Amino acid sequence: MEKSPKVQKEVIEGCKAGDEGAFAEIVLTYQKKVFNIAFRMLGNREEAKELSQEVFLSVLESIKDLREEIKFEPWLTQITLNHCRNRWKYLKRRHYFKTDSLNDPIETENGEMERPVYDPSGNPETLFEKKMVRQFVQKGLLKLKEDQREMIVLRDLQGFSYEEIGRLLSLPEGTIKSRLHRARMDLKGILERSMH
Repeated sequence: MEKSPKVQKEVIEGCKAGDEGAFAEIVLTYQKKVFNIAFRMLGNREEAKELSQEVFLSVLESIKDLREEIKFEPWLTQITLNHCRNRWKYLKRRHYFKTDSLNDPIETENGEMERPVYDPSGNPETLFEKKMVRQFVQKGLLKLKEDQREMIVLRDLQGFSYEEIGRLLSLPEGTIKSRLHRARMDLKGILERSMH
């Protein structure tokens, strides 16, 4: 679960007024968060990168209409989710789904290189196990229905409160809790079946 970044109100006002530096600060502050939501929703690193760029273009185009009483981060998350939903439908129609593996090399200007992974334990076996668990869970997430995946990404991976999710998805807290419970149970079932 991630600590949410924040930008100052003046930065948002500057961006509304067309200040490129303010927009760059918004991108730098939120690019990781937007990418993480997109990657968890789509399961593909390249798609998530492209979608993140589209999200920030949408922000640039529509920030001038952002009313002062609306909080920036939930507004940005809503834009990200809308883009994810549209991209998911588009990709599904084209039967395009492949999860990005941490074993895949990274493309660089100098060709391909092994993906570096931080290992606080210094133990290669522990690192390998963690990597395999992350891949396993990501594959399970992609087998959930889109609304279930959203619930788990927002609550369990991004750390949004029930109240924040309620505002984002226009749902009462009780509905969120029951849907989240169902999504977790379904994910658990998917992961258990995958192990056999």
